[in-house]
Amino acid sequence: MPRARRVRAITGTQPTFSTGGGTSDGRFIAPLGAQVVEIGVVNASIHKINESVRIEDIDSLHAIYVSLLRNLLA
Repeated sequence: MPRARRVRAITGTQPTFSTGGGTSDGRFIAPLGAQVVEIGVVNASIHKINESVRIEDIDSLHAIYVSLLRNLLA
């Protein structure tokens, strides 16, 4: 199953293919031609007082990592 479908199956949303995030190291690596996979939780409060994420998002992120690693190691 392609990676986008794995993410969509777990989260119910279509992933965005971009390395343009302000905290993304991938924005430096991708232009060199390397394949980059960045997966993380949505965090509107990043680097602010009382930074937090939803536990459900952490659970989904765990499931995505497990799915991708199983596919890569198969």
